[in-house]
Amino acid sequence: MKFSLLFSYLTAAALAHAGGGNFLSPPGSGASPWNGARPDGHAPIGVMGDHTHDAGEFMVSYRYMFMAMQRNFSGDNEVSDPAVLADPRFAIVPTDMDMEMYMFGLMYAPTSRLTLTAMVNLVELSMNHRTAMGGTFRTDASGLGDSSLTALYRFWDGDGQRAHAGLGILLPTAETDESDFLPPAGGVRRLPYPMQLGAGSWGLAPSLTYLGQGGPWSWGGQLGGKFYLDDNDEGYRLGNRGEASVWGARQIHEMVSASLRVTASTWGNIDGRDPRIAGMVPTADPALRGGSRLDLSAGFNLYESGNGVRLAAEAGLPLWQHLDGPQLGVDWWSMLGFQWAW
Repeated sequence: MKFSLLFSYLTAAALAHAGGGNFLSPPGSGASPWNGARPDGHAPIGVMGDHTHDAGEFMVSYRYMFMAMQRNFSGDNEVSDPAVLADPRFAIVPTDMDMEMYMFGLMYAPTSRLTLTAMVNLVELSMNHRTAMGGTFRTDASGLGDSSLTALYRFWDGDGQRAHAGLGILLPTAETDESDFLPPAGGVRRLPYPMQLGAGSWGLAPSLTYLGQGGPWSWGGQLGGKFYLDDNDEGYRLGNRGEASVWGARQIHEMVSASLRVTASTWGNIDGRDPRIAGMVPTADPALRGGSRLDLSAGFNLYESGNGVRLAAEAGLPLWQHLDGPQLGVDWWSMLGFQWAW
């Protein structure tokens, strides 16, 4: 429902523009060209593919993301570790997980309408566990994650507004056969699904993004998704994902803006199974990986127009999450970013 409402909002904006309307601008905002050379000329740093460039421009970027998961949920209810272990299906419960991602991006605009992007990710994962016998252990995995190539086409420029569509190709560069020492049976064994470094499947990532400005304010929205096209080398594919974000920002200094963002996301369970992933632990069950979440995040952008450098940060937490569980839910996340355009 949230996705359809936002899609209707963006579609109405395009229709209003086609008919000469400008209903998205707030009262008194005035008519002026959309300006990317201000701190809120980009969306909050957690929004990917949020902007396009003028012909001949380049931009390099680096993002660091940290996510902490410290509680298990089934549906929208928290489930204690003893309650998970009381289930006869499980002899091990994951107690917490940290995920770190290092994202490197490159953007180039061959024309004023078309911007091409490439992104490569490095991933570090760690998960702690408790056994029914009272023991504890930790597993780790790190390496190259999935990569992507994306084309962004700007199809609309209005009075202080613009919109673009994106289509990304998801590249299966991540390893999905990570292993580690796994008690209590001992020995090196294949790690469960959330400890693998990515999807390992080809996929498509479409998106639709709207941006607007008026006075010291800016606002926007994005619809996006990831759709996996084939099984990976281990015989499964991750569930498809849909996401919708809306945000507002205010310029509080000529170099600084602050933002708030609400994001709704939903993702499916795993299709298929890796026969080498086994054990009495929820993370080994491909039917316990789907869910939905509503996040609230706050951020800021710092922009130096003289050299095209932008520094940004954003942090968020879930307002609500409903998980096919028991499954570790998100407690909080943060992202830091650096962008340099020329």
